[in-house]
Amino acid sequence: MILDLGKITSKGQITIPAEIRKSLGISSGDRIIFERKDGEIVIKKAEEKSLVSLLESTSPLSEKATKALKNIRDEWD
Repeated sequence: MILDLGKITSKGQITIPAEIRKSLGISSGDRIIFERKDGEIVIKKAEEKSLVSLLESTSPLSEKATKALKNIRDEWD
């Protein structure tokens, strides 16, 4: 079912229609995730959990890996 249409700008940006933003509970500055699923793109609100804390909760990381992930996180922010 089509909910609404968006348009991609020349810079590759897209505006998510207000009704969809409201239904997903997203607002300016929030992170979103794009997933490819069965040949379609699914948009989800990203959880606020940091990449480092997520990875640290699943397995021990070396000091070098932790520093690399911190650099990635700093670039993301």
